Order: sequence, then C-alpha cells, then structure tokens
Amino acid sequence: MKKRFIILVIVAISISLLGLLGVQLYWIRNAVAIKEVNFDRGVSEAVSRAIYRFNKQELTRKMTMQHERNHHLSQLSSILDSLNRIHYNEIFSQHSDQSQSVEDEPDMFWQNFGFQRYPGSGYIPESGGPFRQDPFSAFFERSRMINDLFDELFYNRYSFQVTNENTIRSLDSLLRYELETQGIKTPYEFGVYNPHNHLLVTEKTGKHSNELMTSPYQFHLFPNDLFVNPEYLLVYFPQQERYILSQMNAMLGTSFVLLLILISSFAFTIFTIIRQKKLSVMKNDFINNMTHELKTPISTISLACQALSDQDVKKSEPLYKSYIRVINEENERLGLLTERVLQTALIEKARIRLNITGLNLHDIIQQSIDKVGLQVEARHGRIEKHLEAEYSFVKGDKVHLTNIFSNLIDNANKYSPNAPEIKISTENSAKGVLVHVQDKGIGIGRANQKKIFDNLYRVSTGNIHDVKGFGLGLSYVKAIVEQHGGTVSLESEQNKGSRFTVFIPFGYNGNKTEKY
Repeated sequence: MKKRFIILVIVAISISLLGLLGVQLYWIRNAVAIKEVNFDRGVSEAVSRAIYRFNKQELTRKMTMQHERNHHLSQLSSILDSLNRIHYNEIFSQHSDQSQSVEDEPDMFWQNFGFQRYPGSGYIPESGGPFRQDPFSAFFERSRMINDLFDELFYNRYSFQVTNENTIRSLDSLLRYELETQGIKTPYEFGVYNPHNHLLVTEKTGKHSNELMTSPYQFHLFPNDLFVNPEYLLVYFPQQERYILSQMNAMLGTSFVLLLILISSFAFTIFTIIRQKKLSVMKNDFINNMTHELKTPISTISLACQALSDQDVKKSEPLYKSYIRVINEENERLGLLTERVLQTALIEKARIRLNITGLNLHDIIQQSIDKVGLQVEARHGRIEKHLEAEYSFVKGDKVHLTNIFSNLIDNANKYSPNAPEIKISTENSAKGVLVHVQDKGIGIGRANQKKIFDNLYRVSTGNIHDVKGFGLGLSYVKAIVEQHGGTVSLESEQNKGSRFTVFIPFGYNGNKTEKY
C-alpha cells in the first residue's frame, strides 16, 4: 500500500467524519430550538390559565365582599325607614289633634312631606302606597344605586393586597399546577411588577430579581381591569437550559454514542492502516534478510557438493572431511535459522513449552560465551566476565536461557563497528539474579528503544545492510525472560554503546512477573 494512497484514505475518512459530525450537530441544534419553542408555548398556556383562574378567584372574592356590603346597606336602610315612619307618624298625630278633619287641611301640608293627593285615594307618597317609603329613603336608595354602579366600574382593586402571603401562596399553587399539567417540571421564580412604580411589588423567593426583570415571560396579571394601571406577572426558570437538554437525554446520548463509535472506528482504522504499513515494511525487510541469511549456507553447501562431484578435482581423505565439515556446519546453521523462526511463531501463539530444571546461571552464561566467543575473537574483540553473584542457582529452561544470552552477546558483537568490547556481569537482588551485557557499539536512539523488543523490528540504518539478522532476537529474548517470570531492560546512547539487564528470579513462577 503506497503512502499517497494511505493519505488519501485518511483524508477521505476525515472529511466524511466531519460531515457526519456537522449534520449531527445541525439536527441537534434544530431539535433544541423546537424544544425551546414547545417550552415557551407550554409556559404561555400554563401561565395564562393560572392567571385566568386567579382572576376568577379574585372576582369571586369581590362579589362576596359586594354582597356583604349590600347586605349591611340594606340593614341600614331598613333601620332608617323604621325611624322615618315613627317620625312621620308622630308628626301626623300632632296635626290630627289640631284639626278635626284631614280633608280640611290645605294640600300644602301634605306636599311638604312628599305626599300627593289623588282623587278617591287620599294622600299617597310619591314613591308608592301609603307610607311605603319616605322621601329621604328614596333619595338614599337612589344614591346607593349610583354608588354601586361606579363601584363596579371603578372599584379600587388596590384594596386587594398582592403582597399578602395567602395571595402569593395561592398564585404559586396555581402556577405549579398549570405548569405540571403542561409537563413542565422544573424550578421557577415569579414576581409581580408594577410599571407605575417601576418595581417588583412581590416575589416568590427574592433571589432572582434581576433575572425576573429581564425575563421574556411577562403576562398581564389583571387583563379585565381597563381603568387602572396594569400589573404584570413575571416568570423565570433558573434551570431552563438544563431542563430542555434533559428532555433530550435519549437523543443526545444516542448521538454521543454514535459519534464516539465513529471516532473510535476512524482512529482504529487509521491505526490499523499505519500498523499494517509498518508490518508490511518489516516483513519485506525480514524476507530480504532471511533470503540473504539462507542464501549463504545454501551457496556454500552447493559449492561443496559440486566440488565433491567434480571428477577433475583430485579426491583425498582430508578433502572429503573438509567439505563434509563445511556442509555439516552450514546445515546446522540452516537448522538454527529455521528453528529461530519456528520458535518465534510458537511464542506469538503462546505455545512454547519450557523444560524447567535447577541450574547454575553462571554455567549458562559461560556456555553462551563459548558459542559466540570465537566470532568475537575473529574480530579481534574480547569478552570480560565479572560473575559476582553469590547465589546463581535458579530454576529455568537450560536451552532457552542459553539462547537468550547467546543472542545478547551476538548482538553486542554485530553492532560494534570496531573490535568488540563486551562486558558481562552478574549480581544478586532480593528475589533473583541480575545479568548485565554491556558493549561499546553504535548504541540505540531513544526513539527506537521502546520498539526493539517488537517482533521483526530492526533499527534502521538507511541503505546500509551490513548487519545480518531477522529482527527476531530481542523479541525472543523478552518472551523467554517473561515466561521465566523475569524482566529485560535497556540503557543505551547512540555511539556510546548499550547495556541490557536481564532479571531471572530464583524460583520459577510461570508467567507471573517478579520485580527485583
């Protein structure tokens, strides 16, 4: 897979993801706007119904008060009528004693008291039957009717105290009921604003005065009062935005999960593509290195066989032995290379089995030195031993432990450009033996130190391939050490060498890693 194609795939996926994200945010924004409109409509309907019921209660209160007042006025009127009748009767009795007949009195006498003479009926009060109502009572009744009319039109409702605690409680109860009926269950604050005085005459709690004054929810508290200054009911919801979003929990949660899945899938896809690209490069390097590694022994064996089969070459016992030895050595070399590849495959599948026995780690190190020592000497190098661990007996697999130290010594030899100088030392820790393999080679940069234990990974040296290998050695070392319950670490600096430290615990604990 070419790099340009990978970049195009990443760009395409990024654009698609951003497009989906934009569409999702657009729909969420529209959904929030619709929820806000529905909330405003619900608040308007709820408050309007609460105000209607509140005014209905107020009208009932006013009518009750008016009825009580009329009753008191009727009682007062009856008392005055009774007093007037008594007074008129007394006056009438006095005038009757002074004259023998009422018919002889001038009409002016009766007219002074509001009576009118009718033929055949006698003197009758102007308002009705005899003595039904006196003039003062009639005048008082007419005045009361006019007052009642003006009271109905211009009744001073400010005798109703909006700041009364019972009134606030009643208004609060009506608002709560109507809001819950509309499905609005969130804390609210309300207040009554008088525009004539430019102040809030009452509030529910008094904690949100400024917010109430700027609230968009303002309603005429007494819409039927046409002859007085209006008062407004202001309503404010402190948690309005949170409440609206809580109504969309399901949609927001689903959107968040989907976006998280998309982003995770995108990241995983990009990671997989990059990883596959690296694996592809590493496998190509592995195939090239393996080809070079296998080509040398195969060519050597082929040449030896041709020499033995060439009849022009004189055959002798030393010659036969020499060619046979070369063939055996190269054959063993092929076997070791094949075994290393197979062991790596087994390690990846966690199917490798260890033959655990008690052994002396110093003896294992010496055997590893013997296997690689000739190669070091061939390059005019040397190996220093400082085996100072007092307790070097551990439980482990002899073959695999020999292989890991052989790999470390072989790497120290291969990555030393000049005559190798290798130092091997041991020391005891509380739980096992520490083995240090140190060289003065080319070293490893910090960028590569965390990757060198990965399978097939080799430090890049540009176009120079003077160091042979498959990139399997250190991954094999780490796997075997960890299966023994130990650890392996690296300290290195470019052009100053490397130091590998292997910790092997005294007792075998399977795959349980011990810390020294």
